[in-house]
Amino acid sequence: MSEKYTTEQLVQRFEDQRAIKNLMGKYANLVILNREGEIFEKFWSKNESDLYLGFNDGSYKGKDAVKSYYDAEVERTALVGKLLQKRFPEQLGNLTDDELYGIGPFKVRPLACPVIEVAGDGKSAKGLWHCQGAYNNVESAGPVAYWTWGYFAVDFIKEGDDWKIWHLLYVNDVDSYCGVSWGKPYEKYPDLPEFAPLKDFKYPAYSKEKCIREIYSPKRKLTPAPQIPMPYESFKDTFTYAI
Repeated sequence: MSEKYTTEQLVQRFEDQRAIKNLMGKYANLVILNREGEIFEKFWSKNESDLYLGFNDGSYKGKDAVKSYYDAEVERTALVGKLLQKRFPEQLGNLTDDELYGIGPFKVRPLACPVIEVAGDGKSAKGLWHCQGAYNNVESAGPVAYWTWGYFAVDFIKEGDDWKIWHLLYVNDVDSYCGVSWGKPYEKYPDLPEFAPLKDFKYPAYSKEKCIREIYSPKRKLTPAPQIPMPYESFKDTFTYAI
């Protein structure tokens, strides 16, 4: 390593890795705080047109499509607050829309086991994290608790002095109610009339609907984890997480 990079270059690479870890830590914290509306502007690339945001069952491609997902999260969070206010007028009836925003959902996405590789040319990077999390969502059945295990797999691009998200793949192996076996099918809780508008709420249609990763079950075929980043010189020499 010391034969390939000068001391100054090594320090810069360590700084790049630190910045990428901090970026994803801030991303996870904004999700916890229900502030998804800030994520696109703060963390996604301004210069690249082929942005990509992928989930288990499909993906958004391009700036407008990716942004539409985060905009929908903001819209849904606001709707949840209004429904909870109507359901609990004594506790929430006097709150403004701003004060209501974020009440209800609690989404914990702790990022662990980081593997980060910065390109030899310093212009891009790749990162893979395991995420063993949990979240409380408000659905048409009311508040529901889930546990999740999965991966964040990200391609980064450097723009000026800042690292930005280029392609992000968030896929789960486990996504099921707390208190039930995550390896078996389970019945959904019955809908409640006071939360009926959430049943009609729709996220923007995927740019491409496709099963990227099947949720775990005893019958699932062997499914490797997303590819672990390996050292590479420039992005043309490596794979992409934009499946």
